[in-house]
Amino acid sequence: MAASKTRTDWALFLLRLAVGGMAVLQGFEVLRHAHGAITLSHASTWGWALGELVCGALILVGLWVPLMGLILVAVLGWPLVHSWIHGAGLLSNLGGLFRLLVGLACAIGGGGMWAMDR
Repeated sequence: MAASKTRTDWALFLLRLAVGGMAVLQGFEVLRHAHGAITLSHASTWGWALGELVCGALILVGLWVPLMGLILVAVLGWPLVHSWIHGAGLLSNLGGLFRLLVGLACAIGGGGMWAMDR
């Protein structure tokens, strides 16, 4: 049974709210706990967190959702791929893997009918 257009629009809307909200909260949490001297390591962490926060905010309001979803997948995927390269198991970071997959679903699905860029 195929999903109706209304059900698909609602699913994309809820997915967009979940992915965008999760990215904004995750990025804000890292920036909120930032302290200490400014080093290259801190600057890169803050940059990744700021990128996640901005991408999440744009996804949340529905601007450039496929592009922001792909950027978010890159931001979230790099630590996973890096850990896999260095010997971690595929399922060693389930939270990160989940965020990566729902970000990819948001990038593929787009903003839906209620996105601002429509």
